[in-house]
Amino acid sequence: MQPEMDRDAAAREHARRRQARAEKVQRRRMALGIISLGLIVLVIALVIGLSGGGKSTSSSTTSSTAPLENGNYSAHLTGALSVPKVNTQATADFILTYDSTKKELSYVLDITHDLSKPSTAAIYEGKAGSSGAVVYTLPITAPNANSGVFLGKLCEGIVNESNLTGSLAGKTIADLIKLIKDGNAYVSVGTPSHPVDAIRAPIQG
Repeated sequence: MQPEMDRDAAAREHARRRQARAEKVQRRRMALGIISLGLIVLVIALVIGLSGGGKSTSSSTTSSTAPLENGNYSAHLTGALSVPKVNTQATADFILTYDSTKKELSYVLDITHDLSKPSTAAIYEGKAGSSGAVVYTLPITAPNANSGVFLGKLCEGIVNESNLTGSLAGKTIADLIKLIKDGNAYVSVGTPSHPVDAIRAPIQG
């Protein structure tokens, strides 16, 4: 009887040890799983951090703009550059100047050879040889400019970005300057006989 009881006890002890080993292995597997999951989360966080920190970082980068530097932009207007071409001897010079200290873009438009009754002046979006849309109207400041043949300073002032129109409506001086630098802006003067493009030229700089 005693040997049989000893065998039962040994069997129970063996079963207990086997269950303890199984539980130990299970705990190790669980610990390894938790560590692996933690490593995966850490790697994902590092990848996001190295790629720029997500959407908020990229939008702040988009909104930041490098400060504008001093610059001059000019155009020599003739009838030969109009669309369509206009047979006229009239010419004009247009100069834009950006002052980075004052953060102002000033302009002067001089008729350098007689133009009959200049009535409108504007900066347009468009390339040479094409017709575009007005992005900034240049108010004529010369008194009696459209009463006869005119020679002299037709327009002079500071570009007010709140008056930008067309594709630049609601945008800034920097956007206008970019349009010019991209070769996609021209200046035009109109008359009663040629309301658009009596003389014109691309703005360069």
